[in-house]
Amino acid sequence: MLYNTLSTLGMSRRLQGTMTQLQMGLTRANEEMSTLVHSDVAATIGASTGRDIALRNLFDRTDEYLKTTSLLDGRMGTMDSAMTSILTAGTDLLAAASTGLGQQSPTGTSLQIRARGVLDQVVGLLNASAGNVYLFAGTATGQPPMRNVDGDASGLPSPLQIVKDAIAASTGGTAMPATAAETASVIATLDALFAVRDPATPAPAPLTDTFEGGLYGGTTALQPGGAASPRVSGWPADATTVAYGVQANDPMVREILEGVYMLAAVDTSKMSEAAYPDYIAAAVDKLSHGLGKLREATAQLGIQRSQVSVLAEQHRTQKTILNLQIDNLEGVDPYEASVRIGQLEAQIDATSSATARIAKMHLTNYL
Repeated sequence: MLYNTLSTLGMSRRLQGTMTQLQMGLTRANEEMSTLVHSDVAATIGASTGRDIALRNLFDRTDEYLKTTSLLDGRMGTMDSAMTSILTAGTDLLAAASTGLGQQSPTGTSLQIRARGVLDQVVGLLNASAGNVYLFAGTATGQPPMRNVDGDASGLPSPLQIVKDAIAASTGGTAMPATAAETASVIATLDALFAVRDPATPAPAPLTDTFEGGLYGGTTALQPGGAASPRVSGWPADATTVAYGVQANDPMVREILEGVYMLAAVDTSKMSEAAYPDYIAAAVDKLSHGLGKLREATAQLGIQRSQVSVLAEQHRTQKTILNLQIDNLEGVDPYEASVRIGQLEAQIDATSSATARIAKMHLTNYL
């Protein structure tokens, strides 16, 4: 005779396994409800996993480009503000100096004092930084490009002293030119001091210092041998490179500084009538020409900044589209997840109830 046997232990173990699976499913469902993303994306979307990975990679790259454009816009904005302030200060000094072109003014001392103030201001603006990056230093972004007018702890003569020494070397030892010929010599020497030159060549006589090294400490305009040094550039999009901004050793900035230094180094009210006209005219001409070129560079920087803003907006739009596509693949319908949670909870309750009833079954109940 055959007997149908029933094992309460076997049933309990089976129900425990079922309970474990249901609880794991509930945990995953609750996680998906809170994140609205499948707990196991690859298992859920199957063959679309490759497309999902490609979209994720493109999203990450677009996000990096968006960060780059934001960084570029911030640096360009700070640079634009500094350049605009230099233009304002330089234009005011140019207006004051231009009043002395027709006739030597007894207010030359105040002009010298004013020039000195503008010089400190311009040097400070050229040492502007953003996020520990010095904006006008070229690729040598880790150190301020301009030495302080009164010098520093390097042991080198101060920039103002270098200019004064260059003037004295051209006049035979005096602090300012006394004749038209000496003025011409001073102007030629200062032009050589502020000129763009191969850093491997020594300073031309009578100079012992040069602009790069003596006044400026950033990336040199030329590499040893005469090739142009690389410029600072940004990469705001695929196949798009933007070389932007101004360096403190660009020709236009050198001209501005030469004109301001000429006015700050000499009290023009004490110059002789023979030396004065050409000297003040040269200082005004240097300052005027440099400011004009800087104004053009500022406008160009504004155009570049606008281009970066357009790219940033494109990146933001692309991120939105990519996010929608990724969400369509990885996302969970909140309503479907809620229904699934309810079903799992009901199954868990039923399994718990069955387990409890089996636990109460004893052989004596059937004897």
